[in-house]
Amino acid sequence: MFNEIDVFHRGVALQESADYDQAINAFSQAIRLNPKYAEAYYSRGNVYELKGQHDLAIADYNRVLQFSPKEAAAYYNRGSAYAKKGDRNQAIADFTEAIRLDPDYAKAYFNRGQAYFRMGRIEEALADYSEAIRLTPGDPDAYVSRGLVHAVRRDYDAAIADYDAAIALQPDHAKAHGNRGNACENRGDYQGAIDEYTRVIEINPKDAKAYANRAIAYFRLEKIPEAIADYTEAIRLNPKNGKAYCSRGIAYAKIHQSEKALADYDEAIRLEPKNVEAYVCRGIARASLGRRDQALADFDEAIRLNPDLPKAWYHRAMVHAQMGASERAIADLTEVLRLSPNDAYAYCHRGIAHTRLTRFEAALADYTEAIRLLPEYPSAHYNRGVLYIILNQPDRAVADLTESIRLNPTFAKAYLNRAIAYERMGDRAKAAADRAKAKELEAAR
Repeated sequence: MFNEIDVFHRGVALQESADYDQAINAFSQAIRLNPKYAEAYYSRGNVYELKGQHDLAIADYNRVLQFSPKEAAAYYNRGSAYAKKGDRNQAIADFTEAIRLDPDYAKAYFNRGQAYFRMGRIEEALADYSEAIRLTPGDPDAYVSRGLVHAVRRDYDAAIADYDAAIALQPDHAKAHGNRGNACENRGDYQGAIDEYTRVIEINPKDAKAYANRAIAYFRLEKIPEAIADYTEAIRLNPKNGKAYCSRGIAYAKIHQSEKALADYDEAIRLEPKNVEAYVCRGIARASLGRRDQALADFDEAIRLNPDLPKAWYHRAMVHAQMGASERAIADLTEVLRLSPNDAYAYCHRGIAHTRLTRFEAALADYTEAIRLLPEYPSAHYNRGVLYIILNQPDRAVADLTESIRLNPTFAKAYLNRAIAYERMGDRAKAAADRAKAKELEAAR
């Protein structure tokens, strides 16, 4: 006849062979033979965890702690179960107790750091990851996690240093390479990012996210065919990724393949009906093809889904302006400025709408604010210059149009309008020169 110890060891063997249901039966039998068998509760709890049955695991760890209240590992395991349930406060409490009982418990520091990070308690997470690294300097995962904290804090140099340390310990650590790529991208080192994502793909050719990330870096470098190829592979690996369809659509739009872009936006919306970015992008594509009513419908839906997205209001305003609905354009641009008060483009376009409605004082104020916010904005100088011509202030018009030309030397309309201003000032020679330059630029287009 078997005693509880024999049955327990049978449960351990079954667990090691991944026969979890039979392992649970064996541990349960051991507990029936000895209801105070703490190790059997502990092991059964571990198997419940492996099966994702967190509440049952917690119940077993509770029993262990009744028998062994100073068992740091039981607190640690219960904390892990709470963390997987999403109860991070209780998880932190258990990891903290495990650390109190065993101050050198590196895994408890690491997992408490994970819980802090997910709660947005970044500084506490950083401290815990650092302690985990001090206790186990050979653990690459701790470096990767601390690197992510540095990245969230926008300290990309420190993040890359941690990812480098992880890679030195484990050269094929895909997450370290992937996160290093993210940090390179955030620093504007897009080629460095491409190199890292390529390494991730070498490690795991089926990593759809790595292809999508590399596509973003290619896009930033204006390597649009390469970006499209990577998005296509990301989609092949994960056909339900609506974001990849949307991003590929943006890449197609960049090279003026509007119909292909529309097809991708359609699929992104079919897969993710609440994908606001896809509605905005589809609206832009439809507007570029003259399908203004459809574009408005898309911007309306984007605004319904996320009323706080300035981009949706802005592009809807552009369509209203194209349709001659200046009042509606002004209303939408006013909402853009409520959400994003420093948007120079919104001020400039609202100024254009005011100009069309002969509200010249309001238009002048908007152009002036656009220039204050973005002094290197040629269209703002141009439109204020044109308004000064309307207001019969040619000297001011010349100053603004000259600045617009300095910022954009191929701006034919700026030359043409400066010619008008010079004519009003009686300087026919300069006016003739500007008209000739405008004609030359138009011919070269």
